[in-house]
Parts: sequence; C-alpha cells; structure tokens
Amino acid sequence: MNYDIKIVNNYEGEGRIELNRLAFLSSHVKSIAQKALLLQLFGYSKILFPKKLQKYLNIFLTSTSSKENETMLTLDAAYFKDFPVQLELFRDKSYLKDLTPMALVIKTFNAALDEDEDKSLLDEPIIDELLKFRSFFKTDTERIFLSNRNSIPEVKLSGKKINKIENLYKTIPSPQKTVINGIIDEMKFSRKQLVMLTSDKQKIVVIPPSSDFFEKIKDYFGKEIIISGVANFKPGGQLSYVNLESFNPAGVADKFFSRKPDKTPLQQQIAIQIKQGKKSNPIDDIFGKWPGNETDEEFEQMLKELD
Repeated sequence: MNYDIKIVNNYEGEGRIELNRLAFLSSHVKSIAQKALLLQLFGYSKILFPKKLQKYLNIFLTSTSSKENETMLTLDAAYFKDFPVQLELFRDKSYLKDLTPMALVIKTFNAALDEDEDKSLLDEPIIDELLKFRSFFKTDTERIFLSNRNSIPEVKLSGKKINKIENLYKTIPSPQKTVINGIIDEMKFSRKQLVMLTSDKQKIVVIPPSSDFFEKIKDYFGKEIIISGVANFKPGGQLSYVNLESFNPAGVADKFFSRKPDKTPLQQQIAIQIKQGKKSNPIDDIFGKWPGNETDEEFEQMLKELD
C-alpha cells in the first residue's frame, strides 16, 4: 500500500529534505507505529518490542518528488494480513489485518487530534511519542500531510496542532487503587508483564513490581488469584494496565474483594463515560475496588482478620 508524506512550505526548499530531518522523520514514524502495534497486541505500548516482529513494521521510501513548494515522500508498507504468522499472532485483533504500520500511524494521530475518534488507540507513552514530533517543524508555516490516498482520512500536522495533543493528559483519570479477582492467563517474561483473565473474559495487563516477582507468582499460573495494585488509565478513561503490589490465592476473601463501593471514587472517569453516552462506570464489570474509605492500616487489619 502506498502512502505519502507531504511537507508543505518546507523551509529547506521545494523537493529538498536534509538527511538529519529525514532520519528524524523516519525514526519517529517507526516509533509511533511500533508503540501503536504494541498497544493493540499487548494492551500497553511501553514494553520491549519482540525482535521477531520487527520485520512486520517495515516501511520503505520508494520515491521523492516536488511540486509548488512541496516536498513529497512516497512510502510503501505491507498489510499485516500478508504475513504468515498473522492469524496466530493477532488472535482477537483480526481488524489489524486490514491495516499497515503506516495506517496505524495515521489512525493514531487522528485519534489524538480528533475529539470524536477512538481513544483506545492511545496511552500515555504514545502521547509522549506524538509530542516529540513537534521538533520536526522549523517554522510556524510548515505543514505535514500523512495520507494513504483517501482509503482512510489523511492527517494534517503542524507544530501548533501537535502542541494541542498535550491536552490529552487532562483526560487521563488519576491512578486508582484496585483489586482484581481472576486467573493468570499469560506470563510474558520478556515484556515483564502478566495477563489476567477475569470471570467475564476480560483481559487485563498487569505489571509486576520487579523481574524476580515472576519467581514468586509462577506457581499460580492458570490458577485463580486476587491481586491488589494501582490501576492506570488511557485517555478517555479506559483501563490501560495495573501495577501489581501484592497477591493472594483466591479464597475466603473473595466476597470482600468483589464488593462494590457505595460511591464511585473515579468521578473524572464517570464524567467522561457519561459524555460518551455510556453507563456510569463500566470498569465495575471488570474488577472491584476498595470497599470504602478505610485507611491503609485499617485495610491491612481487615485482611489479617480474613486469614
């Protein structure tokens, strides 16, 4: 699939691009594609990218041209569906088969810049990466257009537009203490994460506190456990991942952990969900939260009384 990167009002001159700027453009486009793919496959973008997947991110520069104060770079990227490992790799992410690495970059920018676009394409590390792109612009009049020739909406970028992406940080709810009851479905040692499967088949990314924590928890693989930790959210309020603090085998404390609070503490998230026409707190369907307003000391004592 062919894509165009069009630089308008290029301060270097029509049809020209200095090699350092070309290297910057190449590096950050690839980095956005990589993080976007990690987020879609593994639920979090700031993890080690598997070496065996690197070739699937290939984006080739096939030609350059110029026209009316424009510098045009033509790129080529293959659909993910063209790779033999596709069906095994992407599992329930079958929609990715119709995308390419460059398409993910365009969709990610559109998600960040358009209020009505799906924010599940974003997390905080991706926002950080998008903001780095503003360093490319050398004048206030320079513009970049990313397009795949009208099969998906093109994205128009400028330094001023990139700056607006910072506002997305305000839509990320504050981290929230939480408790999850589920089964350890996957242990990804190379990416330093666990995946828990809840009773309603929701998969949740869990980040252990250290690499040696896998040694403590590995015997519980495939078993039901209860973990406590801190939930982190994406722009728009969707759960991103949970920082694991402690865990226990499922047992006598199940009912306690599954209780829902009398009032929901995530007021910012609720407001966002209501604005989107969704129910007040869909996160309640995935995991429970602290039962009330107990202090940490009171909560620890309650746990001891359950043993």
